Amino acid sequence: MPFLDISPLELIALLALAVMLFGPDKLPGAVQGLARTLRQFREFTRNAQNDLKKELGPEFQDLELTDLHPKNFVRKHLLDDLNEDTAAAAGSAYSPSPYASSVETLTPGERPPYDTDAT
Repeated sequence: MPFLDISPLELIALLALAVMLFGPDKLPGAVQGLARTLRQFREFTRNAQNDLKKELGPEFQDLELTDLHPKNFVRKHLLDDLNEDTAAAAGSAYSPSPYASSVETLTPGERPPYDTDAT
């Protein structure tokens, strides 16, 4: 996943805006300051992750903080288990529905049957 999803046109517009705001003579200093700040922030977060892993103990050495994001957590712990259960059920003789063996697959372009009593 890219950090910034910026198209070339948007990048050119941002560069033009930066030149207008800072001027061509102050722009290199501003970029250096921003780069320094980003390096310090990255180092700070890396140290915080290492400290957290050290405090949690050896059981959590493989802990990734991105796994704690709610979307990733649900995908990893709930949906993966659901996919494994579905694959196991499909591979076994057990059928989760009593009607599963009587279900017919339709050929491409074939319309499903219409039941007037059911609608």
